[in-house]
Amino acid sequence: MGYLHQLAALVSPQDDDLRDSIRRVSEFAQQVRDSGLSHVLEVIFDQSVGEWDSASAMHDLVDAITGSFGGRVVFGNLNYDTLLLAALLYSCKDELADLGHGWKSVSISQGNGKKRFPSLRTNSTDWPDDRRVRLLHLHGSLTYWTDAGHSVYAKLDVEYLRSNNQWEAIRENSTDLRPVIVLANQKDKTAHVTEFPFSLAYELFDIGLDDAQHWLIIGYSFKDEPVNAMLRHEFAERSDKPKVLVVTYGDDPSQKDVERAFGWRVEDGPSNEWLRINRDGADGIESTSDWQDFTAKTAPGAAGGGAA
Repeated sequence: MGYLHQLAALVSPQDDDLRDSIRRVSEFAQQVRDSGLSHVLEVIFDQSVGEWDSASAMHDLVDAITGSFGGRVVFGNLNYDTLLLAALLYSCKDELADLGHGWKSVSISQGNGKKRFPSLRTNSTDWPDDRRVRLLHLHGSLTYWTDAGHSVYAKLDVEYLRSNNQWEAIRENSTDLRPVIVLANQKDKTAHVTEFPFSLAYELFDIGLDDAQHWLIIGYSFKDEPVNAMLRHEFAERSDKPKVLVVTYGDDPSQKDVERAFGWRVEDGPSNEWLRINRDGADGIESTSDWQDFTAKTAPGAAGGGAA
């Protein structure tokens, strides 16, 4: 729609009716997108409320991940929900940092007043060195929002989202705030992740992969090309390959799918020197022989792995 505005100005600069028609169609397209997006995220928001009993398995897994490695542990999360954030806050709150700034805040309009929320970090030097656990929402989060002009980026808390019914406000166009997420086809997704704040999350996750000797990949289909490209690039650069544990449930993805995502070819030989795949799901993975093999002989201070 933006290109049509430019073309109309070039081809028919005096045609006010044409420009008005394009504007109306553009506003309608944006309204349709806002409506669909808000419904999708509202369902995720309503369904991702973790009960204590059901969250215990995730707490155990997070404890195992952060406790098995003495160095920096970087989580790259592709989900929009806050379940992993909640588990990390429970397990290692004093060691955790995410894209929400620790002390910088921004003002958000709320009815007739304003409320302040943490701003999003803007660059890689904005992260505290004393927080060894990093949570990176590579494709955004339910809690990341921006204004219409993309001049303000804030991390809203869950209670604010619930009490102000932000999803309905989007549909009614009674707020100029919009969630900051990547929800697109593969072609558009590749372009979106080059934009802030996704670009920053990808940059830091890339650094995490480069530093880590252990890569833990949980519940990932290996069908996301921007993520695959990052994994493939970092893996190819390493003469000493990282230990990789892929945790899935069932037959998908196949071993060939995983090897292909890493750029591993038949002529490279067997992948069992660096790759192990567990197909029994994430619950209880920390009690399996696969986990013991993955974490074996971990030197003190060794880096952790990216978890997708």
